[in-house]
Amino acid sequence: MIKKILKILVWVLSFSGSLFLLSFVSKNHNLIVLKKISVDFKNEHPYKFITKKEVLERLSDIGLKISISRKKEIDLARIEDLMFQFSGVKSAEVYFSNNGHLKIEIEKRIPIGRVVSSKIEENYYFDENGEKMQLCSTFVAKLPLFTGAIKHDSFLKNNEIDTVFCGQSSDVLCSISKLINNDSFLKSQILQIHINNNGYFELIPRIGNHRILFGNAENMEEKLNKIRLFYTKGPHPKELNMYDTLNVMYSNQIICSKRNN
Repeated sequence: MIKKILKILVWVLSFSGSLFLLSFVSKNHNLIVLKKISVDFKNEHPYKFITKKEVLERLSDIGLKISISRKKEIDLARIEDLMFQFSGVKSAEVYFSNNGHLKIEIEKRIPIGRVVSSKIEENYYFDENGEKMQLCSTFVAKLPLFTGAIKHDSFLKNNEIDTVFCGQSSDVLCSISKLINNDSFLKSQILQIHINNNGYFELIPRIGNHRILFGNAENMEEKLNKIRLFYTKGPHPKELNMYDTLNVMYSNQIICSKRNN
């Protein structure tokens, strides 16, 4: 009987000791001082919609200070939410190590086009998934500009987009943007993509005072190839102002209309 009581007593003392040790470790863990903050971007691109400096400034605004802030004062979930306030953030993960290292890993969103309007609220970028991105006050991305008959209220956030420009799906807008962005020549030459009231595309070049009648979204690659062929194998750049329109809507042909003097 005595042995049984001793065994129970030993078990109780061991359990109590373990609880005390866990409590001690947990308390000390919460008292770990913030020693270092690092911000790492998983993907890099030239569009500076978010920088390490801006992230550190935002952390400073909520009171995080190296050598002062402690683990118990650092809300990791709040910091993640804070990162998503940046328009350029696609995903964010925040960790705090036992050595006082706060690590933030961010995946950037990649803009591929910009919508331009006379109304401030109707100006925005959109990314490769067709989601809105706010304009940046400190940076302007050189991307295809979309203007004209645009259904702004259909261009929503969080993958809710259905139809965007006059019945054209967001996939179509993303597709033409990607095709232009992935071609260094077209990216340097195509300045603007205007959508007329019929939902047809009209492209505005950087060089040459003319319009490119692109038509609907069918055979986009073929049409863009014809545009590249015209500029690289056709008239000298100094002669481009002679033309009023360049029509690539029809298969296997380029129709050029000269300007009336």
